[in-house]
Parts: sequence; C-alpha cells; structure tokens
Amino acid sequence: MLDAVRRELPQVFALARRMPNPRFARSSVPWAVLAAAGAGFFVSSTILVLFMLLARGIGLPTEWVGGVATVGAIATALSVAYTIGGTNAVVVYAGILVVERVLVLVGLARFCVAVIESSVCSPVTFVLGLWPETLGVALATRLVLWMRTTEGEGNRLLEAAGALALAQGVVVAILGAVLISTSSFTSGVLLLLSAGSGGLACGLVLLRRVPEGRRWPWLGVIALAVMGVWLLVSVPTFVGQVGIGETIAIGGLNLLGFAAPFIEVASAALVLYVAVARKITASNTA
Repeated sequence: MLDAVRRELPQVFALARRMPNPRFARSSVPWAVLAAAGAGFFVSSTILVLFMLLARGIGLPTEWVGGVATVGAIATALSVAYTIGGTNAVVVYAGILVVERVLVLVGLARFCVAVIESSVCSPVTFVLGLWPETLGVALATRLVLWMRTTEGEGNRLLEAAGALALAQGVVVAILGAVLISTSSFTSGVLLLLSAGSGGLACGLVLLRRVPEGRRWPWLGVIALAVMGVWLLVSVPTFVGQVGIGETIAIGGLNLLGFAAPFIEVASAALVLYVAVARKITASNTA
C-alpha cells in the first residue's frame, strides 16, 4: 500500500526525504521523559490550532481534532523518549500514561455510580475512546526512525514544557479520581488546581535547567503555545457554548476552565519572579 502511495505522490515523498531530521541531545531518564512530554506538548498544541482552524474553515465537525492531537502528542513523545533516553525512558513515559488512564477509569467509575445513567459509562465506549493512544503508539514505531541525536544540552525548553504538561495531566487525573463530582464548579476548580501545578513545575524546571538569561524568553515561548491554543481553540469554543446571540448558559466549569491558561503562565512566572526577588534582596543585604 505504501509503495502505491509513493508511486502516486512522488513529490511528497521527495519533499519528506529533504526535510531535516529533528535532533535531540541525549540525557538521563528523568529529563528525557520531561523532554518527551514537552515535544508532545508542542506538537499537540500545533495540531489543535491548525486542524481546528481547518475544520472550522471548511465547515467540518471539530470533535475529532482532540483525538488527532493526542495521536500526534503520544507518537512524538514516545519517539523522543526513545531517542533521548532509550528504552527506560519509554517505559517510564508509557507508565505515566497508563497510570493517568487508570486514574481516569477510577474517576469515571465513581462518576457512573453517582450519575447511574450516562453514555460514557459503557465499557465499550471507554475502550473505543483509547483509539488515540493505540494509534499514537503504532505511529511512534515509524516516527522514531526519523529522529537523531546530537551533542550538547538542547532539550531544556522541551523539559520545561514537559514539566508543565506532565504535572498538569497527573494532577488532574489524581484529583479527578479522588474528588470526582458531578458539579461543574468543582470540575472547574480541579482544572485550576492542575493548571497551577503545571505552571509551578514549569517554573521550577526553568530555574533548575535554563540559564538565567533565557528563562523569561523561553517561558514566553511556552506561554505562546498555551495562549495560542486558548485564543484560537478555547475562545471560539467558549463563545459557542455561551450561545452569543441566543441563549446564554455559562456554568462554573466554563468560567473557571476558561481561566486555566492564565493560571499556568502566571504560576510559572511567579516562580521566576520570586527567584529574581530573592537574588536582588540577597545582593542588597550583602
């Protein structure tokens, strides 16, 4: 099948061969896992924005875009994890994904006990909902062949972004499993807590791994990805939910979840600001 596509579209394959291989610096397993999550974060953000704009521009439904973004994120993250940290990094990252999905399942079970009847409570629905993860793993086996390693410390931006993505994902999964509620307001609070945790983790990694002169610019790059998804994906969705020109229906989840990106960026910026303030205070005291 691939040979047939290659014969039909030789220009596409020629262009793909000319594209430079993405290169990543090797590092220890913990940092490799963070860098992998960061690469997945940037790929997911890009796919969300581009495909959402495309779907809306040509009038397609947008429910599938999130799944495609998950496919891209998982495929990229697993490939980068193997390239940077080898099999151990892949095992750790995959283990985190499995733990997150188990926590989601626990939270879903508690939700279904409370709600009793819901379409999401079907085991078949849950299993079918894992198609992005399955396809992402399959795609990673091919994508990893495209990646290369290089010398140096070139993954620090990815590590900071990965800290944000991983911390936010793990915290929201834990809180969702432990504090599951049918209240949209409570769900919004969980989103804010996870966003704050992700931002704090991002700021701490920036302090630990990034030279002082690059911390704020690189936080700006991460903020650009976060706010880009918010502006081009979340805002139009929010406008559609509140029903501009029709019926206004704004719940706690809408408003609190809408503020989550600001909490992410502000939390990371707060960590950097406190570090700068302490340094200035120490120099003045000396």
